[in-house]
Amino acid sequence: MKKFICITIISFLLLNKTSFSQTIDLSIDSIATLLCKNWEVDYAMMGNMKIGRIPGATEINYQFNKDKTFLMTSNEPKNKITGTWVYDTKKKIIKLTIKGKSNTSIISLKERELIIFADTKEATPDDPMEIKLVYKVKTK
Repeated sequence: MKKFICITIISFLLLNKTSFSQTIDLSIDSIATLLCKNWEVDYAMMGNMKIGRIPGATEINYQFNKDKTFLMTSNEPKNKITGTWVYDTKKKIIKLTIKGKSNTSIISLKERELIIFADTKEATPDDPMEIKLVYKVKTK
């Protein structure tokens, strides 16, 4: 009986891969409606460690537009970078591209929260750590 229960649980987990992966399964119109706002960083996840906002640290914020562009700003007024976003229907993520490079993607999008995955393989090939940045809608 225990063997049957274990096999059932393992089968369920393998067949239901979306329960563990984060994907965006929305219509294009819904994505634009949810995404096109001003977003501020809430916290970061590095591996399994949650890192809260540190007072005085540089914050990267986003303003997404319906024309599929975005403005990335920080608390340094000079630092303004523009880019584009596109929804990848196969991978069900939103790819962010700056100057022809796309090493960040939005992997989760909800009404008041989005999660950006930063691919650090190029920056730190010897120690690629998974970094997820959790954003909330900017209220100010």
